[in-house]
Amino acid sequence: MPGKWQLSLVASVTSLVIAAAYCAHACPYCPPTDATLSEKLAESDTACVVKFLSSKNGEELSMQTTTFQIKQLMKPSKMFKTDEQIVTNFGVTANPGDTYLLMGQLQQGTMDWSLPIEIDEVSREYVRQSPSPELRPKADRLAYFFRFLDTSIPVISNDAFGEFARADFEDVKQLLDKLPHDKVRTKVRKWLADPNPQLVVRRAFYGMLLGLCGNADDAEYLKREILAPIDPQTNRLGIEGMMGGYLILTGQAGLRMLVETKIDSLPAEMAVDDPRISDLNALRMTLNFLWDFRHSQFGAEPLRAAMRHYLDRPEFAELAVVDLSRWKDWTSLDPLIAAYGRDPWETRSAKEKIVAFVLSCRKDTKGQTGTEAAARAAKAQQFLDSLEPDFVQSVQRMTGIAQPRPKPPAKPTDDRSE
Repeated sequence: MPGKWQLSLVASVTSLVIAAAYCAHACPYCPPTDATLSEKLAESDTACVVKFLSSKNGEELSMQTTTFQIKQLMKPSKMFKTDEQIVTNFGVTANPGDTYLLMGQLQQGTMDWSLPIEIDEVSREYVRQSPSPELRPKADRLAYFFRFLDTSIPVISNDAFGEFARADFEDVKQLLDKLPHDKVRTKVRKWLADPNPQLVVRRAFYGMLLGLCGNADDAEYLKREILAPIDPQTNRLGIEGMMGGYLILTGQAGLRMLVETKIDSLPAEMAVDDPRISDLNALRMTLNFLWDFRHSQFGAEPLRAAMRHYLDRPEFAELAVVDLSRWKDWTSLDPLIAAYGRDPWETRSAKEKIVAFVLSCRKDTKGQTGTEAAARAAKAQQFLDSLEPDFVQSVQRMTGIAQPRPKPPAKPTDDRSE
């Protein structure tokens, strides 16, 4: 059964990357990114546009130096002035006259220079006019960077996209609310159709944008893209964002359609290289996006119901249990307990996922009022008691799910009459 586990590995790695992106910044459909130029500028003690003069390359890195001449102080400092020469403790391969943006931080009286960023006059003006990260509302900052997403200068275009990658979803939404939707739609449709392989990483983000500013025609466009025959030779990166944009525009009707076409229509067993697996995982990621950012539009139960379909997919069942536990879908308690130790839940990893789910269920229902909650807590405890205590404790340590504290004993009442 190597195919099944290879698929699970692919799904796990993909999900870890997405999870890391969620933790690192708020954009749900952007890869992790380094600090942007405006952020680096704000954090620096000085910044200047410099001209390369010469470089001295020693045999050891510590012996390499580069001499620059300051052409413009982007962030003035009493330590430097225009036309002054500075020497950095690193080597640079360049031609005399090449210009760079150089930023530094003062460390114990000495300027610690960051690696230079090649820059031309247009890029220099872009950085100089970039609004400060402290500007509020943040949507106003994004309006500036939106203008540069499709510029032909990579250092500008990539930096502008980095601003969106590090922005909150609500700030992006507020920006689109302020922009003329017809013009934005035209731009985004053009970007989505751009075959440039260097821009494929943005397709998911652009799909989401189209959902936030699009109309019924855009919904049909996204639907065609999502349901188009899958070419194994074509990269499907970004399809999850197009699914997200489509569902923003179509709501629960669109969700039912995607569940039917992307999950229910698939055979029970799939080859490891089946191209439909990428779309299957894309929809799972999109359900997480909807839960975190469009919860009020869809409601909890439709999203939980859609995610429960993945419990029948060996490739993604373990990941679905983690999602359903986070979403507190305790209706899955009975089927998971029944499936414990049976294919595909016979591996240690799969068992750990179920035990973690049951521990979370018990913790969430412990102390709640109502017979249904009490029955779930009792059922969860009964299942845990049937397992090896060391195994349960290892899962507790791994997940940090603590044993619920017992209720303190009731204080005795004093029935003595005065």
